[in-house]
Amino acid sequence: MSAPFALALVLLELETVTPAQDMVLVSIPQAWVGCSPQDNRCLADEKPGAWVGLRPFWLDTQEVTLGAFRAFATATGRAVPAQPPNSGDRAPVVNVSHRDAEAFCRWLSKRLPSEAEWEAAARGGDPEAIYPTGGNISHDSANFSGVAGRDRFPGLAPVGSFAPNPLGIYDLAGNVWEWVADSYTPTPPRQQQANPDGKLKVTKGGAWNTGPLSLRVSNRGRLPETAVSDGVGFRCARDSQEGEVPPPGTAPLPAGAGVVPAPGDAGLTPSPTPTGPRKEPLPLPPVLQSAPVEPLQERIVGPAQVALIRLPGGSFQRGCVKGDSLCSADEQPRREITLTPFWMAKTEVTVAQFRAFVEASGTLMPDQPTWSGEHFPVVNVTWEEAQAFCRWLGGRLPTEAEWEYAARGGAAGMRYPGGHEITHDEANFDGVEGRDQFAKAAPVGSFPPNGFGLLDMLGNVWEWCWDWYRDDYYASSPPQDPMGPQEGSQKVVRGGSFTSDPGRLRLSYRSSLKPDERWVFTGFRCVIPGSGEGFTAPASRRP
Repeated sequence: MSAPFALALVLLELETVTPAQDMVLVSIPQAWVGCSPQDNRCLADEKPGAWVGLRPFWLDTQEVTLGAFRAFATATGRAVPAQPPNSGDRAPVVNVSHRDAEAFCRWLSKRLPSEAEWEAAARGGDPEAIYPTGGNISHDSANFSGVAGRDRFPGLAPVGSFAPNPLGIYDLAGNVWEWVADSYTPTPPRQQQANPDGKLKVTKGGAWNTGPLSLRVSNRGRLPETAVSDGVGFRCARDSQEGEVPPPGTAPLPAGAGVVPAPGDAGLTPSPTPTGPRKEPLPLPPVLQSAPVEPLQERIVGPAQVALIRLPGGSFQRGCVKGDSLCSADEQPRREITLTPFWMAKTEVTVAQFRAFVEASGTLMPDQPTWSGEHFPVVNVTWEEAQAFCRWLGGRLPTEAEWEYAARGGAAGMRYPGGHEITHDEANFDGVEGRDQFAKAAPVGSFPPNGFGLLDMLGNVWEWCWDWYRDDYYASSPPQDPMGPQEGSQKVVRGGSFTSDPGRLRLSYRSSLKPDERWVFTGFRCVIPGSGEGFTAPASRRP
């Protein structure tokens, strides 16, 4: 599994609908769709694999059951299709056509998942996963051809008879093939939206009567939309609304939830990864942006070799997100802000980059802590020193609005870029756990990028912004390219640091420092507005 993507961008919560059916909110801004580079068994129609940008969506945690379909048939006057002998209400409904599956999902104001959504959910946040269980699969983790281990089902198994994948979703491998919304094409999809035009519809996941090859995430079945089979069922999905949060009292599925233990089992043993030489790792994902999508542009500028990413700008919602009980008054009101395009530094300015500025300008190098190094973020810099570096680069410090837009990385309505929680696998903050093994600051780029490809926007070190701080500024802020109050006594800092608790890493959290203060937990990054040809602050706004 590629370390930068270790479940960094997945949000899991539960919602109950009628008939009783749990759903999981999947928030993976970039998902790998198609053949994994580690899989040497891919068929021609699984290639080439590629990154696909995704908006958050809800997916049923289980395949639709016979009992649920009976309720639908009773309510709509439809006939229940013939089922295999001894099928109970907890068995997945089968012998349903693509049209039947679509009708059921519409009845619940839902839809079939697209093929890209299905693959994203099946990989469970691991873009290199070959199976929903990882690199390999066994009868202890899925119902497929034959009977062995936990798989004691010669035919259909009741839904949820095996452990869920890391997202808390059951039976994505085996049991029944699942209809998805897409029509079949010779290559994997390149977008989240389903392609509906075609005579054959895609099925995913394999079934009780297929071998392991068919259970691979990238494998693609295809059938006419009117076809029925005792090995084909479905599950539903629906779009997530901006700002949507789960109902009070719901919580993520605990690890191993829903496991039906076999006699004598003390627990599940993780499936081994494939043996033999590994193929090339996945390429880094492209930038994730709101439509219309613009290609990622990156360039290196100046003697300090600062990497910049061009952000498209546009409108976004700044401030406290709906349902965030941790918000302070200065994070409100939440308002739409529109920004012109700008370039932003991919990482916090490093010690080495600031040293290049010092040598070129003849200024003094601020003292750095003993735990620091050339690739660590420069700290103990005042606001003016940070701004001087950015001027030397041809830009300035980011405005507070630019910083929050960039930090969100295209994620709307959430506390953090990956959802409503954040973990030590995603950022360096208070404590040592998971990927975060840094008691102090970490070298830049030690954690996954956000949807814009920017690194360490949260945690590591606080970042100076252009704006003067005022607690009531949001109420009077202009909607277009706001640059903060005309005057003040403190400058805004954003993003939290290695000393911060998770609440201070929230995307809307605001703090401030006197511009002449120096701290081992404060650094910065730069922006170059517009076309990137340089920036001159208005005389009245210069520090």
